[in-house]
Amino acid sequence: ENGFHVHTPLITTSNCEGAGELFSVTTLMSRADTCYTPENRTWDFNQDFFKNPTFLTVSGQLQAEAFACSLGNVYTFGPTFRAEESHTTRHLAEFWMIEPEMAFSNLQDVMENTEG
Repeated sequence: ENGFHVHTPLITTSNCEGAGELFSVTTLMSRADTCYTPENRTWDFNQDFFKNPTFLTVSGQLQAEAFACSLGNVYTFGPTFRAEESHTTRHLAEFWMIEPEMAFSNLQDVMENTEG
Protein backbone atom coordinates (compact mmCIF):
# COMPACT_ATOMS: atom_id res chain seq x y z
CA GLU A 1 0.00 0.00 0.00
CA ASN A 2 2.73 2.49 0.96
CA GLY A 3 5.30 1.11 -1.46
CA PHE A 4 7.84 -1.63 -1.89
CA HIS A 5 10.90 -1.94 0.32
CA VAL A 6 13.84 -2.31 -2.07
CA HIS A 7 17.46 -3.13 -1.29
CA THR A 8 20.15 -1.04 -2.94
CA PRO A 9 23.88 -1.81 -3.26
CA LEU A 10 26.31 -0.89 -0.50
CA ILE A 11 29.26 -0.88 -2.90
CA THR A 12 28.98 1.55 -5.80
CA THR A 13 30.94 3.48 -8.41
CA SER A 14 28.78 6.59 -8.13
CA ASN A 15 28.49 9.48 -5.71
CA CYS A 16 24.77 10.16 -5.47
CA GLU A 17 24.30 13.90 -6.08
CA GLY A 18 27.63 14.70 -4.43
CA ALA A 19 26.11 13.78 -1.09
CA GLY A 20 29.42 13.58 0.73
CA GLU A 21 32.99 12.38 0.79
CA LEU A 22 33.30 8.70 -0.06
CA PHE A 23 35.00 5.75 1.65
CA SER A 24 37.02 3.82 -0.94
CA VAL A 25 36.71 0.07 -1.39
CA THR A 26 39.82 -1.41 -2.96
CA THR A 27 42.17 -4.39 -2.95
CA LEU A 28 45.11 -2.32 -4.19
CA MET A 29 46.57 -1.18 -0.87
CA SER A 30 48.31 -4.51 -0.26
CA ARG A 31 49.91 -4.26 -3.72
CA ALA A 32 50.82 -0.56 -3.72
CA ASP A 33 54.32 -1.28 -4.98
CA THR A 34 52.94 -2.54 -8.32
CA CYS A 35 49.65 -0.59 -8.58
CA TYR A 36 50.58 2.97 -7.57
CA THR A 37 52.49 5.53 -9.66
CA PRO A 38 53.96 8.11 -7.24
CA GLU A 39 54.90 10.55 -10.01
CA ASN A 40 51.29 10.91 -11.14
CA ARG A 41 49.67 9.99 -7.80
CA THR A 42 47.47 7.48 -9.60
CA TRP A 43 46.34 3.92 -9.03
CA ASP A 44 46.08 1.24 -11.71
CA PHE A 45 42.47 0.22 -11.15
CA ASN A 46 42.75 -2.40 -13.90
CA GLN A 47 44.48 -4.52 -11.26
CA ASP A 48 41.74 -3.91 -8.67
CA PHE A 49 38.91 -6.34 -7.91
CA PHE A 50 36.22 -4.06 -9.38
CA LYS A 51 38.42 -2.62 -12.19
CA ASN A 52 37.18 0.91 -11.32
CA PRO A 53 37.32 3.32 -8.38
CA THR A 54 34.68 1.90 -6.02
CA PHE A 55 33.12 3.25 -2.81
CA LEU A 56 30.73 2.58 0.05
CA THR A 57 27.38 4.16 -0.78
CA VAL A 58 26.33 7.62 0.42
CA SER A 59 22.74 7.01 -0.72
CA GLY A 60 20.49 4.43 -2.37
CA GLN A 61 18.57 7.17 -4.17
CA LEU A 62 19.83 6.50 -7.71
CA GLN A 63 18.75 2.85 -7.60
CA ALA A 64 15.50 3.71 -5.78
CA GLU A 65 14.56 6.10 -8.60
CA ALA A 66 14.94 3.30 -11.13
CA PHE A 67 12.86 0.94 -8.97
CA ALA A 68 10.18 3.65 -8.59
CA CYS A 69 9.86 4.00 -12.36
CA SER A 70 8.95 0.32 -12.65
CA LEU A 71 7.21 -0.39 -9.31
CA GLY A 72 5.65 2.92 -8.32
CA ASN A 73 6.17 3.90 -4.68
CA VAL A 74 9.33 2.42 -3.18
CA TYR A 75 11.60 3.06 -0.23
CA THR A 76 15.02 1.94 0.81
CA PHE A 77 16.21 1.64 4.40
CA GLY A 78 19.84 0.76 4.83
CA PRO A 79 23.32 1.80 5.88
CA THR A 80 24.84 4.96 4.48
CA PHE A 81 28.49 6.02 4.74
CA ARG A 82 29.99 9.53 4.76
CA ALA A 83 33.73 10.21 5.02
CA GLU A 84 33.75 13.90 5.95
CA GLU A 85 36.58 15.11 8.18
CA SER A 86 34.31 16.02 11.05
CA HIS A 87 34.86 14.31 14.37
CA THR A 88 32.06 15.86 16.40
CA THR A 89 29.18 14.34 18.33
CA ARG A 90 26.83 15.59 15.60
CA HIS A 91 28.51 13.81 12.72
CA LEU A 92 28.18 10.13 11.87
CA ALA A 93 30.38 8.22 9.44
CA GLU A 94 27.80 5.40 9.22
CA PHE A 95 24.07 5.64 9.77
CA TRP A 96 20.85 4.09 8.51
CA MET A 97 18.65 6.23 6.29
CA ILE A 98 15.16 5.78 4.87
CA GLU A 99 14.75 7.12 1.35
CA PRO A 100 11.27 7.11 -0.22
CA GLU A 101 10.80 7.57 -3.97
CA MET A 102 7.49 8.12 -5.73
CA ALA A 103 7.30 8.12 -9.51
CA PHE A 104 4.55 9.81 -11.51
CA SER A 105 3.23 11.63 -8.43
CA ASN A 106 2.14 15.16 -7.71
CA LEU A 107 2.37 17.14 -4.48
CA GLN A 108 -1.05 15.93 -3.30
CA ASP A 109 0.04 12.28 -3.75
CA VAL A 110 3.21 12.90 -1.73
CA MET A 111 1.29 14.62 1.10
CA GLU A 112 -1.29 11.80 1.28
CA ASN A 113 1.43 9.16 1.37
CA THR A 114 3.40 11.05 4.03
CA GLU A 115 0.38 11.54 6.27
CA GLY A 116 -0.51 7.85 5.99
